[in-house]
Amino acid sequence: MSTAIPRPIRLLIVDDSPLIRAGLRAVLEDHAGVTIVGEAGTAAEGLAAVMQSKPDVVLLDLRLPDKPGLSACRDILQRRPGTRVLILTSSTDEQNVHEAVAVGAHGYLLKENDGASLVSAITRVAAGHSVLDPSLADQVLRLMKRHPEPADRLASLSGQERRVLALLAEGLTNKGIGERLGLTEKTVKNYLSNIFDKLHLANRAQAAALYAQQSPARAGDR
Repeated sequence: MSTAIPRPIRLLIVDDSPLIRAGLRAVLEDHAGVTIVGEAGTAAEGLAAVMQSKPDVVLLDLRLPDKPGLSACRDILQRRPGTRVLILTSSTDEQNVHEAVAVGAHGYLLKENDGASLVSAITRVAAGHSVLDPSLADQVLRLMKRHPEPADRLASLSGQERRVLALLAEGLTNKGIGERLGLTEKTVKNYLSNIFDKLHLANRAQAAALYAQQSPARAGDR
């Protein structure tokens, strides 16, 4: 959900490589909109740092020495649900992307991106958006086609809830959805909470991915 952060974004870096952490710090410290509040080299250190420093965004590697990054992501979100998690990895495995969305990650970005792309992704994730590395979009679509969701997955939603979900899938913020449908942001937030509860979803990325798979259902809503 879209969230305004007028102050610098508080960022925690979790990566097992000291060299990569130093490189990320060197890139990000030049940007006034991001403040690095800590770093960690293991999942356990990362969770402890999250609880202590209370970051807005955690930049999380998938490969950690004590626990898989996706498990670390789940732990972080369970212990501090308000934290946003952006996966930063070299892995292009489409199953990893799928599982990252399933555990509640808010973004998935490859390490080959430049500094500007990284800052943009961090900013978008902090603002409540979901981020997927553009180079992985085709892989994710192929995976979704191989593992389609049941066609009636959205059957429990009301007409208005479907309209809200459709606009979310277009990438609109809560404010944008409200303006399109004549609703307040608070009302949109309530609709989204109901949608997530009904569909057993953790975040906007999961909701958008599910809606993208429901093309037969969408056709009936137009």
